[in-house]
Amino acid sequence: MLRRALLIVAGLAAPAIMAGAGVCIAVEVRIELPSPARIDTTGIKRILVGGFRAGDHPTVDLGREVNRLLRDMLGKDTDFEIINAEPLPLPEQPVEEAVRNTAYWKRLGTRFNADLILGGTFEFEERDESGFVQEDIISELTGQRYRRSRWVEREAFKMDMGLYMFRGTSGELVFEDHFAEGNTFPGKGNDALSVLHDLMERIRENVVGIVMPRTRLETRYLLTE
Repeated sequence: MLRRALLIVAGLAAPAIMAGAGVCIAVEVRIELPSPARIDTTGIKRILVGGFRAGDHPTVDLGREVNRLLRDMLGKDTDFEIINAEPLPLPEQPVEEAVRNTAYWKRLGTRFNADLILGGTFEFEERDESGFVQEDIISELTGQRYRRSRWVEREAFKMDMGLYMFRGTSGELVFEDHFAEGNTFPGKGNDALSVLHDLMERIRENVVGIVMPRTRLETRYLLTE
């Protein structure tokens, strides 16, 4: 078993290796593996995407936009009925207490006839990442390589979403997690709404995978002679 493992590792660096009198070739294959939903969805038919306590942004209503994007994700990629309702704010109490306020979430479940309710927090930050970068240049005249510094304008964006899910019948918290993504873009004045959509799209599979079974692709290496 140890020898076989070593052969596989070696096969990653070279397509063919000697093994005794023959040649072993490491063949890369992609396989689909089932991934079950992260929560028990028995009895769940209707989902309500509730409010998100979000930070301020000069051009984007973060709470409303995240609510809309989550409804779109779940509506397109799951078999559940997504309730069309305006997002309601979280209770006026610290988040740690609000997510355990079973009476509040149960009232929402009764009011909207919702089996599962989503809510949470959302932060979206942008900052100037402009600065000098080092780059290698080859002279067209001499063919020599040299290094120079160049000023580059860049903007960095980061989002962090705290996602909580509740049973509509009891108000019980059944799921909680944080999802963070970020990216840096060249130039200045990047459209914040487009960037937000891009970052949310990156977590789409993870969000949908909470309530729906999925398949994931993984790489395996097989030895052939």
